[in-house]
Parts: sequence; C-alpha cells; structure tokens
Amino acid sequence: MLFSTTAPCPYCYTEINPRKLAYRCSGRHAAGRTPCEKKVDQARSRHFNDTNGYWPVIGSERTGLPKLGSSGNCEGCGSEPGPPVCPECHSLLPSEYGADSALFGMVGVRGSGKTVMLSVLDSELQNSVADRFDAAIDAPGGKSGLTKDLRAYHQLMSEGSGTVPGQTQENRSGRKEPAVYSWRYTKKGALGTSRTASTVFSFYDNAGEDFATTDAAMTQRYLGATSGVILLLDPFGFPANRERAVDKGAGFMETGPEEVVDAITSVLRATGNVKRTKKIKQPIAVVVSKIDAFFDQIDEGHPLRSPSSQRPMFDETEGQTVHDHVGLLIQQWGGAGLIRKLEHNYTSFRLFGASALGAEPDYASQRVNQRGLLPHRVAEPLLWLMAIRGFIPSTGA
Repeated sequence: MLFSTTAPCPYCYTEINPRKLAYRCSGRHAAGRTPCEKKVDQARSRHFNDTNGYWPVIGSERTGLPKLGSSGNCEGCGSEPGPPVCPECHSLLPSEYGADSALFGMVGVRGSGKTVMLSVLDSELQNSVADRFDAAIDAPGGKSGLTKDLRAYHQLMSEGSGTVPGQTQENRSGRKEPAVYSWRYTKKGALGTSRTASTVFSFYDNAGEDFATTDAAMTQRYLGATSGVILLLDPFGFPANRERAVDKGAGFMETGPEEVVDAITSVLRATGNVKRTKKIKQPIAVVVSKIDAFFDQIDEGHPLRSPSSQRPMFDETEGQTVHDHVGLLIQQWGGAGLIRKLEHNYTSFRLFGASALGAEPDYASQRVNQRGLLPHRVAEPLLWLMAIRGFIPSTGA
C-alpha cells in the first residue's frame, strides 16, 4: 500500500504517486552526445497556457514510469535526471511534496474579497506565521502564476497607490498556476522530543462568477481533490446588512451566502460521490470577510476583535468562542438557514471572522485606509485546517 499511495499534484490537482515521479533532463549532456533542446512543453501549455521553453521530461506523462536509458540517464543526451516534476502537468515539485501534502480551495462570489485575502495571506505566511511557528515557509513558484500576481497586488496595496485589486476575471485561456507553498518546521513532541515536519499546500483563486450559481460551480471540479475548503462570505450579502452596504457605498452580489453554500456543497458531493444521506468529510472553514466593518456589533474585549495568538499552535478554545459568536452574528443577519445547511451537510465546519485590510477602505475609490494594511486574523482558517490534519498542534480542546 505504501508504494501505491497517491496525493494530488499541488499544481494540477491530479492524483499522482509521489514515488513514481517524472523528471526533467538536466540539460547537461554527456560528452560526445548531442544536447537536448528547450521547447514548449505541451503539458504545461495545456494546463497553464505556458509557452516558455523547457528541457524535455524523462518519464511517462500519465503514469510517471521512467523512460531512462540503460545507464539511468536521459536517452536523448545522456544527462543525469534533473529535478522531479508532476508526470501530468510537468510542474516542478518542491522537495517537501509527499503523500501528506495538502491542497486547499479558497472560494467565494465576486466581492467577497478572495484575491485581497490571498494577497495578504501570502505575506502573512512568510512573515508573521513563519515567525510564530519558527518555520521556513516558501513559495517555490513565487515568480510565476498566481503567487506572482498576489505579490504584485500586495505591493500595490502596501507600497504603491494603495489601490485594492480588482475582481478576478474568468480565465478562458487555461488555468493559472495555483499559489504553492512549502512549510518546514521543528515539531515538538512528548518528553522533549522533536522532529522536522514538512508539507506542501496550495491555493487556487477562482473568479467570482464561478460560484454565482450551482451550474457555474460545477466547472470547479478541482475542489474534489482538496484537503479542505476556505469559503469566504461577504457580510454585506446577508439580508440584514444590505442597507448598511448601500449607506457605505459597498457593493455586493445578488447571490446570497446561502446560495454560495449550496453551490460549493453540490460540487463537493458530486466530485466526492457523497450520497445525499451522508455528510461531506472535507472540512470547511467558513469565513465572514470584512469583519472590521461590523466591530460595532462585537464587544471590544471579545476574541474576535483581538489579534491572532502568537503561540505556535491553534487555540481551540479561542477558535470555538469565535465560531459561536460568528454563528450568532450570522443568525442576526438572517443567515440561520446557512448554519443549518452547514450542520446537515458537513462532518466538520468552523466559522471565522477576518479582515485582510483590517480597516475599512474608501469604498468609492477602492483605496486602502490611510492607516495602511492591518491584517486581522487572516491566517486562522488555514491554521485550523492545518491543526485538524495534525500538522500543527492545537490546544484547549
């Protein structure tokens, strides 16, 4: 069983065997051999519309079974195999990739703040979260794909014009590379023992229209391969808050939060072949974004208004307190049906409140507040998902 264990590729989400990977030719041809040429990789082009030149792949695209010469080197030029790549999409795989690697989907409708949240989370992971866990958290593809865009957006908000990035557009020319991260840290055990723990995880940013209806959501079948989902809900989309949205000049989609939950639930049931009488096992972190706009409805000393803990663990007691309070807010806003849908459809769900900006922007000009970026509890949903996987410790349960 160990040798047949599979895990999704963090880039294309295809199930592959981490022990049967493909490899790229290193480009260092053997003496007297004709060197290989860099060409457009058809797998990269098909999956990500990538037309850059690459050394050829050594191995079967679908099975990952090596097609090496008798010496174990590239048949074409005799070079030693280079770094491992996914046998399906030919993306370079981080050294931390393995059967326990996690894939997460962050989804929500237009205006829920996915792109802003991901941009800020990208920065938080490599700064405050890395410091909190004394971890090395890297983004191997930081100069391409979604990660490149997220860093450009963050720089625009924090150092540039202060403009909040626009809506994610539907990508009809091929999916963009997800934002892929590797996390390595020393995990403390009982009796003073410790060991190095590492994992790979990734996020993909969908267009808001992808979850406006159940039919549209069914195109996002990659979610079936995820280890968990972070669902962002726009608080202005709840019935009781729409007048407040108009007063503030904040837009919202007519698609309500309950409809978004219906859409994602339909996708996960279909892709996981989950019967209607059973609950979905994938954990779902349901995040009310832009929570700072509703601090007037939350007691000043409440954990939901306090900064994230700096302890290197997920605080389960605090998390449950936040969950309960967010649940009360949602019910006050007319979302009692949403809570029932989550209770009846998911084995494990948790409610969060977070704000990527930390202070309300100028809604008319879409400019960041003059105080700058003040991220509030942005990483907590991801840390909860990491904790229930056992990758990071939790306390207070």
